[in-house]
Amino acid sequence: MGKRRYITGFDGLRAIAVIGVILFHLMPTKIIGGWLGVPLFFVLSGYLITDLLIQEYDKTQFIAPIKFYIRRLKRLYPALVCMLLISTTIILLFDQQLIYNLRHVLITNLCYVYNFWAINNGQSYFQQFGGASPFTHLWSLSIEGQFYFVWPFVVWGVLKLRFKKIYVFLSLLLLSGISAILMAALYQPDAINRVYYGTDTRLFAVLLGSALAFIWPSTALRPVVNNKARNLLNSTGTISLIIMIGGFLWLNGQKNGTYQGLMYLFTIVITVLIAVVAHPASWFSKIFDNRFLNYLGKRSYSIYLYQLPVFVFYEKFVPNYKTSFLNMMIEVLIVLGISELSYRYVEKFFRYTKSFKNIAHWFVASRNRFFGGVIVILMYMLFLGNGIIDHRAGIALPETKLQKTLKKNEIEVAKRNAMAEKKGQTSTSKKQKKAALTTDQKNIVSTYGLKSEQYLAFKDLPFKAVGDSVMLDAAPYLQEVNNNMVVDAEVGRQSYQTPQIIEQLAKNGKLAPNMLIGLGTNGDIKRTDLDQIMKIFGKKRQVYWMNNFVQSRSWQDENNKMLLEAAKHYPNLHVINWFELAEQHTDWFADDGVHPGAVGDRNYVRLLVEKVSQVNHIK
Repeated sequence: MGKRRYITGFDGLRAIAVIGVILFHLMPTKIIGGWLGVPLFFVLSGYLITDLLIQEYDKTQFIAPIKFYIRRLKRLYPALVCMLLISTTIILLFDQQLIYNLRHVLITNLCYVYNFWAINNGQSYFQQFGGASPFTHLWSLSIEGQFYFVWPFVVWGVLKLRFKKIYVFLSLLLLSGISAILMAALYQPDAINRVYYGTDTRLFAVLLGSALAFIWPSTALRPVVNNKARNLLNSTGTISLIIMIGGFLWLNGQKNGTYQGLMYLFTIVITVLIAVVAHPASWFSKIFDNRFLNYLGKRSYSIYLYQLPVFVFYEKFVPNYKTSFLNMMIEVLIVLGISELSYRYVEKFFRYTKSFKNIAHWFVASRNRFFGGVIVILMYMLFLGNGIIDHRAGIALPETKLQKTLKKNEIEVAKRNAMAEKKGQTSTSKKQKKAALTTDQKNIVSTYGLKSEQYLAFKDLPFKAVGDSVMLDAAPYLQEVNNNMVVDAEVGRQSYQTPQIIEQLAKNGKLAPNMLIGLGTNGDIKRTDLDQIMKIFGKKRQVYWMNNFVQSRSWQDENNKMLLEAAKHYPNLHVINWFELAEQHTDWFADDGVHPGAVGDRNYVRLLVEKVSQVNHIK
């Protein structure tokens, strides 16, 4: 066995992983697969830890688990605890809403079981719209912590029993495949947390890295190889890198295929790239070894810890926050600044301190410093303790008024849909004769600010609405003005899911001559999806599409611009400018600034009726 070598290029890979995660959080519709930085961390961790444990056994014929645990704790725990303390302080001082469940979040993270708790209690990693948690990303640290707890004994056992390393490699490869199969089998689109946060369904990435260490030990890789071997390394690395970048840009974490094999295949590609970078003779070992990437890579742990808390708190505390290049740059600079302090004064201090005697000596070197420090620490702990024993810290966040409204709407809409569909089956095709308005109808006309002619022309039109939570919020008002309106709206619905929904409605004969679409609250609307939807609708069906008012989200303007361009191409596509009206009346909206209240909902409906009247030339 040779001396342990520092693997050049791995800091570069860490940097790429953390850049991907940051860009995903800042621009989720542009770097749609940036979350794949986490599997990259997992494979790296599996490889490095296993490689070091094998080296330890080869040198001493023994693996010391306790010493291993101490090294891992010194490396990871202080920075985690520091981040939790800072975030908790900010919550207790400035953001009372995040106190709910805080005790559970802190305890599970300190015990490295947060991912288990998050399966049933945490937010979806991909749908944190409004009230986002600054701790959601910590699930990955729990999986690594569980791996570190068990793995020294596993490596020690297989080496002591003298199993051939190729057999160990194949066994770990098989186990990784079983983990991937579990992910596919347990995946449910409406319960994504189970497979995304589950140790059993995410362990394949760590196992692939560990398997690699048994057949590709860092100390056995020679810095000088023949041209054929070097060319093979470099060409393999190039292909792997291109695929990895493609995954960062295009692999959507909310699509079924991702959990039905694509994530596993992508992780295999990452493992191949790591093997190439680990080899000192490869070109990639050198190009990933540069000042910029090494700087970020060495601080990647602190950057990963602090990036989400900074993004969450910055967006909450900056008045009228809007996604912009300037705001994103400020957020990144804050993350880098805090991470630098964490790296210098927390990570390095505890990692390289030989004993805690030095820490004690720093306190007692000066009597004033000692007593002053004790007083400050006691006051701080008393403050934290009072916050954590707050009854809210141990219970789930109560449903907001908006959440209650949306749940109530789901029930009411289902009933009205059944009535509308039953009425549609028995109604005649005769045109509605102009009649005098009843008292109730006059009230509707007055309340919604409509003209009698517009209301009479609209109220019996056959309509089908498909949308997300904003439409669900407005659904009772839509159905109050039009009894024939059937609404298919769902919280968290993404535009890419809609073509399949529309296609199924078409197969079942449930499309109406008039369609209302309301999408884009939760992400970008791709032109390809819109084109597919319009193709299913055909040229004769009239399509009314509400544009977006999504404060602080980067995709708002892009979606609205795309809709206007699409309307030029499709004569039967009519864009309703909800954004223009909503922007002038932000006081209508709920706390999230996206879902309109009763007044907003009525105006939402009024815009639709006016647009339909305009299309049908009704004054």
